Amino acid sequence: MQVALKFLYLLSLTLWIGSIFFFSLITAPSIFKVLPRNLAGDLVSDIFPKYYLIAYICGGIALITSCILWFKGKPGVLPLLRIFILLIMLGLAVYAGRVIRPQALEARTEMKSLAEDSPRYLEVHDRFQKLHKRSVIMNSAVFLMGIAIVLITAYTYKE
Repeated sequence: MQVALKFLYLLSLTLWIGSIFFFSLITAPSIFKVLPRNLAGDLVSDIFPKYYLIAYICGGIALITSCILWFKGKPGVLPLLRIFILLIMLGLAVYAGRVIRPQALEARTEMKSLAEDSPRYLEVHDRFQKLHKRSVIMNSAVFLMGIAIVLITAYTYKE
């Protein structure tokens, strides 16, 4: 049972941070390099629900298995820190996917219907850029916290 829980925990955590790494540093830049901006935006918008679903599922599994392992194991500060960081990561992912993403999609859709030189377009574009920046910051924070958890896990690993 213990091995299965550790396996699920490690698998979910590494899939989650691996998906962030792959999407942010490989997929999105390649899409925006190869496709025209509008088509690239459409493709990334189609990927985002799946990207965040991976975060919700993997984050939930990592959190649940980490809690079970903590309850079954020896009490300590590092396992609690790991759980606390996972809670923050999952909260940021849910906020980015459920709050920021719909607002950014709404702004992007509105921008498509406006003339690029209109004052309204510039206003909506500015709002979109701010939402995008906030999303990038949150996803970067989730990634860095995920790396920290891998470090904590490696530090506490016992053969």
